[in-house]
Amino acid sequence: MTSPNNNEGSGSKRIKLAGRTSYGSRPRGCLDEIQMMEFRILDFANLTEKINERIVTDTIKAHGHLWKLYIYPRGDNISKNIDDEYVSIFLYYDGENETEFAARFSIETTTDYEHVERHDFSRKRENKSRKWGFSNFAKRREVIENDCDEEGTLTIAVDLENLAGNSVWFPKSTNHDAILSSIFRSTKTSDVSFTVGNTQKEFKVHKNVLAVRARDLYELVLVEESSSSNNANGLDDCANVVISDVDEDVFEALLEYIYMGKEPKLMDEDTAKLIFLAADRFCCIGLKLYTESVLTSKFLVPSKAVALLLFADSHSCALLKEYSMNMYATNPSAVMESKSDWMKLKESNDLLEELLVHTNASRKQYASVANSNPDEEGIDNLDVTSLRERLQAADLDIDGSYLTLVERWKEHLRVE
Repeated sequence: MTSPNNNEGSGSKRIKLAGRTSYGSRPRGCLDEIQMMEFRILDFANLTEKINERIVTDTIKAHGHLWKLYIYPRGDNISKNIDDEYVSIFLYYDGENETEFAARFSIETTTDYEHVERHDFSRKRENKSRKWGFSNFAKRREVIENDCDEEGTLTIAVDLENLAGNSVWFPKSTNHDAILSSIFRSTKTSDVSFTVGNTQKEFKVHKNVLAVRARDLYELVLVEESSSSNNANGLDDCANVVISDVDEDVFEALLEYIYMGKEPKLMDEDTAKLIFLAADRFCCIGLKLYTESVLTSKFLVPSKAVALLLFADSHSCALLKEYSMNMYATNPSAVMESKSDWMKLKESNDLLEELLVHTNASRKQYASVANSNPDEEGIDNLDVTSLRERLQAADLDIDGSYLTLVERWKEHLRVE
């Protein structure tokens, strides 16, 4: 729960959700749980906004994205032509990533309810794709009479369902440089080459770029130059590094990210894993975490949860591991149907124990960097996204296992 105004005064009452119950089965097409957001508008009746003037709430994170409400207390430009005053309410997508988010959602007050079967939210398209809602949600006088509590607070609940799979956070690429994009694939200015894959495809690149954005690849160049017979003889031939065990298309995707910050379109799980492994091997952390987010959002389903859990555990994919274990905790019978993968999991006593502890313990919670700053003891209750956001804000490494992220943030607090 959040509030657009934190100065609630000493006389306000604390509201705690005591519980929730449901009847019936969930409709088909919903791939994720329903997450509820509550927005409280204090002293609603006395807000001074005129027609087509809005208030904007604080953000709340649900399904891995940030959301807020646009509220027009006396109606927006469309509702102003109606005789009676209406309240207009719109859900606004304030996510950082430029991926679309398909959602089913409802907006509800004490006595009024509106439902949207599907909307594709996106921050990269027209503004109408970033927000969706109702110009004539309810008559203003009825909202004040029926929906505000005795202190004049209007509570608006938004139930959000994810229709497109898991939505997860990943660091946005900062490798957007027009100059580097212009020299990508340039053979005139390149000073090193890589021969890659079974086809021995040659890639001409630039040492200075690698030194700044792909240090591990740059180290390979230095090793090759130090051992090259040409270099020993004082010749000017460019160093050539041979990497035979990486697919050439995968290596090209790696270079596109290094030079241009281009995130590859990953249409199948195998390709996503190959790019992940290359990014991990050559310490291209941004691409590694992006690919991890795709594996989590696009390919994590109950039948693959154990296999992806094993993969995540082997490569310190903290987010994919957390989501895989959450999926088991939510629906263990469906996850265990993959018997061959389950047998492999049982061979690892440590991982099996970790999974069982995770299932029976309290789930890790998301806490926004802006709205929460837990003490050292409370850090153990944060989920992976919360930790990564804090580490990124402090310009610290956001890669590694969950325990590594926790210890890294605790150490940062001690230094501070």
